[in-house]
Amino acid sequence: MLFAALAAAVPENNGNALDQSSEGMMDSIRNDGLTSVLKLFSLLGSTTAIIAMTLLVSLYAGWKYGWGRGAIVLIGAASAYALNVWIKTWIDRPRPSTAWGIEADGASFPSGNAMLAMAMFGMLAWNIIAASGFSRRATAWSTAIIIFLIAMMGLSRVYFHVHYMTDILGGYAAGMAVISLILFIRTTFSKRGAVNL
Repeated sequence: MLFAALAAAVPENNGNALDQSSEGMMDSIRNDGLTSVLKLFSLLGSTTAIIAMTLLVSLYAGWKYGWGRGAIVLIGAASAYALNVWIKTWIDRPRPSTAWGIEADGASFPSGNAMLAMAMFGMLAWNIIAASGFSRRATAWSTAIIIFLIAMMGLSRVYFHVHYMTDILGGYAAGMAVISLILFIRTTFSKRGAVNL
């Protein structure tokens, strides 16, 4: 529902009030040190990096917890990528004209970085960390780190004006929808005994 609302509300150019105020806030905190740090987060959230992390996480999960869990992480990220490409083609929102610092191409809404980060790290949290047998403290710390990474990957894109804030929020919402659907399917089939994931 959040994604649908954002998709319906985003203007084609210049962004809405939230987008413009977010860009202004990012401009107000711009400095060389922060720019260097956020370039790293933006790189970490790139499609290439997410694909590499997805493959590593899937292989580790398959080896450690069973290949079904590894496959779910892979399916989640692949589904998010395919859905992101389709939505971008459908909505075709231009990127901000004030982009600087890093290169980005293609349509703007929803952010692929935000959507893939949410899908991959979300599947990591709910499909692997939850099944790892970690202590409550370790689980809490792991979850906090994942939330921080997802947030910074998204905010880095707003900082460099290659995405609007509504692109990032739309990416998060769509990534969460992918996770929810996959976990629903997994739970449904597991209860029926069709698969053991």
